[in-house]
Amino acid sequence: MMTDQKLDVSGKGCPHCLIMTRRKLSTMDSGETLKVECDHPKAALENIPFGMKQDGHKLETKKVKPGFWELTITKK
Repeated sequence: MMTDQKLDVSGKGCPHCLIMTRRKLSTMDSGETLKVECDHPKAALENIPFGMKQDGHKLETKKVKPGFWELTITKK
């Protein structure tokens, strides 16, 4: 599966990670995927997943290494 867009929110805290993710998704078409790189545990495991569920997007979270996650979001 090819990723259409990438967004690195490493070094950013809440709520900036979710705001940046939503802003990026707003420029994308339905069905496109966004790969978000994140090093903020609360954003990766709570805020972004909760926001994506609220917005109806599909989300897969993968822990890449300790303290670093990759979130793959498919826009609804």
